[in-house]
Amino acid sequence: MKKILILSIILLTSLSYSQSISDKAISYLESGKVAEAKTLLNEQVNKNNADLIVFELLGDIASFEKNWDTAISYYKKLVVANPENANFNLKYGGALGMKALSVSRLQAVVYIPDIKKYLSLAAEQDRSQIVARRALVELYIKLPGILGGSDEKALMYANQLKDLSPVNAYLAKGFIIKENENIKEALVYYKNAFNKYRNTNGNMKSNSLNYELGKVAAELNLESQYGMQLLDTYTKNYSYKDRCSMEWVYLRKAQILANMRNKKAALAYIDKALTLKADFNEALDEKKRIHEL
Repeated sequence: MKKILILSIILLTSLSYSQSISDKAISYLESGKVAEAKTLLNEQVNKNNADLIVFELLGDIASFEKNWDTAISYYKKLVVANPENANFNLKYGGALGMKALSVSRLQAVVYIPDIKKYLSLAAEQDRSQIVARRALVELYIKLPGILGGSDEKALMYANQLKDLSPVNAYLAKGFIIKENENIKEALVYYKNAFNKYRNTNGNMKSNSLNYELGKVAAELNLESQYGMQLLDTYTKNYSYKDRCSMEWVYLRKAQILANMRNKKAALAYIDKALTLKADFNEALDEKKRIHEL
């Protein structure tokens, strides 16, 4: 009995210590101290004292740093340990998707079956899962038919979003229609998304939507002032949880300002983007386009 009591105390102490380490790492991350959090968590791994929370946080940091191979390795540990967890499947499938986007089209083909598998699992396991459904809409629209692309499946997931998040539903349907080259009809859905989001209370808003609507404003010359406001909010709330890095935010701001014919301010934001990433081809192309306006 005494031995059991001692073992219980050791186990509880270990769990408490592990939890305190994770809490401290999260505190670092929320304060923008990503390097400190990463060091602390890696120490736990090196001591063979890492739990699923440690692996998840390290995967999140790797995703934030766009280190997709590392993110995949940590998220894979999560889905192996708990295959019924929708959030783990979402993160693993999402990291595989980002890895696929970072390689050639030929190399990306290898990842497609698992991307579908894990995103679909996340959507099935959690009927309220929005992000997985949005990702599946884009996946099925972007994939050619020979690789399993399907407008019908994309529309199915878009329709499922209607009751979960009207803004995401409008954005998903707008995306489907835009990719099928019906810009005029797509604009109707995108305008509805802006109007709905503007009238949505704060706890239903998200930083991912702040960026996405800002991107739509930039690409389609729509709701320019509101788009800039949303990108400002994204910047203010930017954290390790956000997948869109700041060079892209600066690019979107530059595009909006170029649409508003403010070349000087647009070029200033392009330069900010290039300061963060000198080989940012999209920004280099945009800079050339702005000069030609």
